[in-house]
Amino acid sequence: MKDEILVAYSTRHQSSREIASAIVEVLRAAGLLIQFEPVTAIGDLRAYRAAVLGCTIYDGTWFPGAEEFLETHARELSGMPVWLFASGLTEVPPAGAASAIPDPLVHAVERIAPRDVALFAGSLQPLHLGTGIRVMSRLTRVRFSDHRDWTAIEGWAGSIRDELLAAPPADAGAGGRSATASP
Repeated sequence: MKDEILVAYSTRHQSSREIASAIVEVLRAAGLLIQFEPVTAIGDLRAYRAAVLGCTIYDGTWFPGAEEFLETHARELSGMPVWLFASGLTEVPPAGAASAIPDPLVHAVERIAPRDVALFAGSLQPLHLGTGIRVMSRLTRVRFSDHRDWTAIEGWAGSIRDELLAAPPADAGAGGRSATASP
């Protein structure tokens, strides 16, 4: 049966993993069957009916693993409902801004045609930076903080949940949705 939803992520300091975990909680609370893994642990996508993929963006590039995953699985992903999110920015561009989708995401969006792309601010902590950059950041008054908007993240996950529940798996029998253990 093809009833599982893949929620996969790539992350550097766990911020994107934590966002993905919050999405998993919303989906599992609705009784959806979820596979929660880093992108580097995913092989074959045939078991999944949909995917939610998240990555961290640093210096305008994807964290290693995410781009390779999307390139390797572009054909499979383009044939299923996919939602993408990225985190790592300290500020999210306003909705409708011309630069709302960072360059590293543009190619993936064009190839995969996801249902939605969300950009979430990340968490910037001093321990995430090398000593020299940490000193420069303090001199330029960079705001170290968890910038993630958990209400926006849960709202986005709720819209995914609603769409998945409205379109149950085509080849699942009775009781096609079931709950699984927490991540």
